[in-house]
Amino acid sequence: MDWDINVDAVANVLQTTGEKASGYEAVAKGYADYAERSVRQAQATLVGQAVADVLAFYQDAWQDIVDQTNASLTGAKDATIAYVNGQEEMALNAQRNATDAPGKRRAAESRANAQKASRQRHNIE
Repeated sequence: MDWDINVDAVANVLQTTGEKASGYEAVAKGYADYAERSVRQAQATLVGQAVADVLAFYQDAWQDIVDQTNASLTGAKDATIAYVNGQEEMALNAQRNATDAPGKRRAAESRANAQKASRQRHNIE
């Protein structure tokens, strides 16, 4: 099987997903504010306690969504960096071992540095 990771495409997906997911935190905060106001208004009644319990449950669920989304984006970014770094290191080692000519070695290192710069431009590192 022959495959590779398109770093530019991964950077684009991570950025787009991160932008969309940033709304989750605002929703979670709004939900918490709503829950607090609702509980205060209901006072210490049985219904008020039931509402408080339901709202507390879903507040935790919203926070879990935010936490999982952040963890997933971070994991995808870290996995892409590790993959690319591993591929670059293997390629660089193979190129170094293939020749002792200093000019060829510098060219290989230059290509590896250009790939790293591309990842940095796309905030992958």
